[in-house]
Amino acid sequence: MLLHLLMLLKKLESNMNKKIVTFGEIMLRLTPPNYGIIEDAHDFMATYGGTEANVAISLAQFGHYTSFVSKLPKNQLGEAAIKFLNANKVDTNFVQMKGDNIGIYFLETGFGIRPSKVLYNRKSSAMTTLKVEDINIDALIKDAGWFHFSGITLSLSEDVRKTVLAVIKKAKQNGVFISFDSNYRKSLWPIEIAKKAYMEVAPYIDLFFATPFDAHNLFGIDETYEGSYALKQLLEKTNATYVFGYERNVYQANENELKAYVVKKDLVLQTKPIRFQIYDRIGGGDAFAAGIIHSLIKTEHDNLEFVLDFGLSTSVLKHTLWGDAFKLSELDVLNFMKNQSKEVVR
Repeated sequence: MLLHLLMLLKKLESNMNKKIVTFGEIMLRLTPPNYGIIEDAHDFMATYGGTEANVAISLAQFGHYTSFVSKLPKNQLGEAAIKFLNANKVDTNFVQMKGDNIGIYFLETGFGIRPSKVLYNRKSSAMTTLKVEDINIDALIKDAGWFHFSGITLSLSEDVRKTVLAVIKKAKQNGVFISFDSNYRKSLWPIEIAKKAYMEVAPYIDLFFATPFDAHNLFGIDETYEGSYALKQLLEKTNATYVFGYERNVYQANENELKAYVVKKDLVLQTKPIRFQIYDRIGGGDAFAAGIIHSLIKTEHDNLEFVLDFGLSTSVLKHTLWGDAFKLSELDVLNFMKNQSKEVVR
């Protein structure tokens, strides 16, 4: 029994030490203070964020070695983004420092019945020019156990799409587990172009973060299949292992409810909903992805109920933090899961 436990712990430690690679754009985020609107703003609160950067930061707080792949301008804004990532324990050796512009997005924080708004300014950013020859793919995937990217990254340019495809093909050949967050944004590209790109990467994906809408509109699943049946068809079509996601019920901009689900070919699980107040909604989906990835690795894919609860709790807690990324520890999430009364933890 003791020998078995020691072998299990050694295997778990090995899994936790494998590199997690995320691939995407980190942007400068500018937010008017005090729930203000952009037109009236005389100053902005600045931070950095972006889907895959947020996931890398969150996983680093959970104790993983994370490596972020991107491209930034070689100027003060690019250097500031690098310092932000490094300060949050993310390796940036695969971030190219070339180009002229950093992607920017403006966030109007909603309140009550007024929803939040996002305005992008990223069309000519350095990341949109990233090409396959900019990356040493063999070095990137060496010692990697997991690769994560999103539909937002696919939207950036044809060059970026070709680069992502080259990386995931090589990663798949080397046994790297690949997750993809559908994360479709209609303000970034038409759904017809997105569908073509999504279908191209789908055969290489092991885990989708997706909804029935994504299955129907981006992966070509017949609309006669509804709900979890559509997601099961996505698994059948791609031979992936999981689809994870959550459903959001919006009461007001600063009060929502979430419940999470996982679909396998032979299984559907979902959590009870959690209703909560919101301080900053941006990055909630990225925190969910990070929580799922971490808990799958930690439990060796054996306890999907815990995985779902951990992922949902990570997302809910993220909504209470300002900025894009979840920066609390695993212990903070576990304490939240145990402390349902929400009393002060002493």
